[in-house]
Amino acid sequence: MPGARLGLIIGKRAVRRAHDRNRLKRTAREAFRQRRAGLPPIDVVLHVQAPIHHRELKRRLEEALEQMSDPTSA
Repeated sequence: MPGARLGLIIGKRAVRRAHDRNRLKRTAREAFRQRRAGLPPIDVVLHVQAPIHHRELKRRLEEALEQMSDPTSA
């Protein structure tokens, strides 16, 4: 089934504690799942390079996915 796919890169240097990295991954996967149906068949790679709160990550990811799914944005 071709469709949008999500790749996650969240290293120890960016987010030290494993439970924080796992929470970010769960948050990103859930935000992606909610928007996946409206996305073209693309690969999305999320690379976290600095500490970020999971709510901020979700907000930014949802904004980016919204732009990707909107055919009028270029």
